Amino acid sequence: MNKVSLALVALLFCSLASNAQTKKPGTAPSKTGTKTTAASKEAAPVEENTAPTNLVLDASFEIDDVKLLKAYGQLPTMIKNWGSPNESQADLFNTMAKSPKVAAPKNDLGTEEPFEGSGYGGFRAFTKDPKKTRTYMQTRLTRKLTKDKLYCVKFNVSLSDLSKWGASNVGMFISDRKVQNANTNALTFQPQITEKTNAPVTTMSGWETICGTYLATGREEYIIIGCFGVEADIKLEKVIKPTSQEGMIMPEAYYYIDNVEVLEIASQTDCFCGKKEDKDPDLIYSRASAKNVDMKPAEMVKATSVWFSYLSAEVPAMFEQELLDVAKLLQDNPTIKLDLVGHSDNDEQNETKTNKSYIGLAQTRAEAIKKFLTENGVDASRVSVSGKDNTVPATDKTTPLGKAQNRRVEFSVK
Repeated sequence: MNKVSLALVALLFCSLASNAQTKKPGTAPSKTGTKTTAASKEAAPVEENTAPTNLVLDASFEIDDVKLLKAYGQLPTMIKNWGSPNESQADLFNTMAKSPKVAAPKNDLGTEEPFEGSGYGGFRAFTKDPKKTRTYMQTRLTRKLTKDKLYCVKFNVSLSDLSKWGASNVGMFISDRKVQNANTNALTFQPQITEKTNAPVTTMSGWETICGTYLATGREEYIIIGCFGVEADIKLEKVIKPTSQEGMIMPEAYYYIDNVEVLEIASQTDCFCGKKEDKDPDLIYSRASAKNVDMKPAEMVKATSVWFSYLSAEVPAMFEQELLDVAKLLQDNPTIKLDLVGHSDNDEQNETKTNKSYIGLAQTRAEAIKKFLTENGVDASRVSVSGKDNTVPATDKTTPLGKAQNRRVEFSVK
């Protein structure tokens, strides 16, 4: 056999050996960058990452050249994606910084470990020092928000240990333009995202999540974080300096900030604000019905209303006895016909834009009341239902109690 024939045999043998190794069950994939065949792609498809993308760049304030971080007011110079809407500059802190002014976890303003990574930002929310001003942090989102899409907005704050007060109006303003004022004046905008009740934020040990949902108009492209409004409208709460913290208390409210997020979500229930969130108990409005023994049966029925918890059409147990009384009245008075009109609040109506399962919630509530009555002896032909959504509010108040008053079914006699 000549040299050419020997070479061909050797090549054929290597090819067969290679194929046998490829087909051998249980063989681990190579870590040296072996190309993936079409067959292997089909056998082990790559799962698509469906996690929402954060629209905020440098969200946790990390930097590479820490040796340049030496003083206050360096946030805009150290991180190009963050700036200020006025002439006052926000601060940056890092665990590898040598200057005690901007070091972490311990610095001249207090002590706090980063929420994640090695850095965090800082802004002054309120001050009585005439030489200081309120500071803000502004950044451009990676893209404009999409019209009628819902977003989960959150960031973490911690009140510095040497602050004298915690302040209200700490939050985020979502803007359709870049704000650039040639002064150090405080911003008087109304932030869309604040602490749930807009109470003074007083968390010193650890981080508190400021979180909320936002329905976009389609023009928003910038966010600003800080303390907003005129000074007279800011509520202050005095705090006690931790016993382990050294230094003099400062006449101000200063906050560290970390992990800023703006995420597109499908529905309001997708926005989880973490373990720091104090979840409100289900708020269901209830008032004593204006009924007395002198009322006629039809008046007694008309004086009935049932209120519901948020995004729910389940009849609350607290109204069951009253509905049983209405069922008895209708049985005793067969000429009375009833019209049930369901209503929802503005938040629930906004929810329908991203979660179609809640469309018609107002009428579904009315149907739930009808079902209860018919199951307790009322002829279904005597009860009609309709829904008005949020078009006929009981009140225009946007407080939790006001919203609860709008989640209702009203009774009308025909």
